[in-house]
Amino acid sequence: MSNVLDLLNGQSNLSAIVIRHAQRHEIVGAEGYWTTGLTAAGLEQAHEFGRALAGRFSGYRVFHSPVKRCEQTAKAIAQELGVEQVRPENTLGVSYIRVSVEEGFAEADRHGDNFIRAWFSGRVPPEIFMPLPEARDIQIAYLRSKLDEAPRKTLDIHITHDWNINVLREGIFGLRHEDVGWPDFLSGLALSRDSGLTTAALADGKSIRKKIISAIPL
Repeated sequence: MSNVLDLLNGQSNLSAIVIRHAQRHEIVGAEGYWTTGLTAAGLEQAHEFGRALAGRFSGYRVFHSPVKRCEQTAKAIAQELGVEQVRPENTLGVSYIRVSVEEGFAEADRHGDNFIRAWFSGRVPPEIFMPLPEARDIQIAYLRSKLDEAPRKTLDIHITHDWNINVLREGIFGLRHEDVGWPDFLSGLALSRDSGLTTAALADGKSIRKKIISAIPL
């Protein structure tokens, strides 16, 4: 179902996971960014994911991008975990767009299927989309701030988007989607803490990649 679940048994001090939402309907237009929800299969995916996490940690906190499909994913997972409250977080959305969502999506549409490569290679105006290093650092700063306030033995679950997962995969690990594939629904990465260091982990096929992100300047 999700490469993140492969990390649960192999990572000590696992503290957070960052995942794409479950299967959604097709997004039509910039307005669809906010309103597009999950398919029936996606809703069941989210419930199944929550059931797979249940009982593994002493507590859970669930955060989501402030759009419908991420909120639906968060609530379905939270229901299976017995979590009563889910919280929207702007950083899990398109906080790296410096203009309106409509203008940002128009720029993305101009590049078509090559948008992510154009963005990460610096061919998208930085006044529209933050450069990759800046977008990565903002995502990491948000995740680390949540870890700082989290109770011990609690798992934070952050529901976000495929663009955000690409920012973290390439920004931290240097993994291009052209080489490793597009992020699947409910896939992502995990964070753990040990001896004051924060480590990102990513299941890549049969291997697990790790990188200390506290060494990345913020």
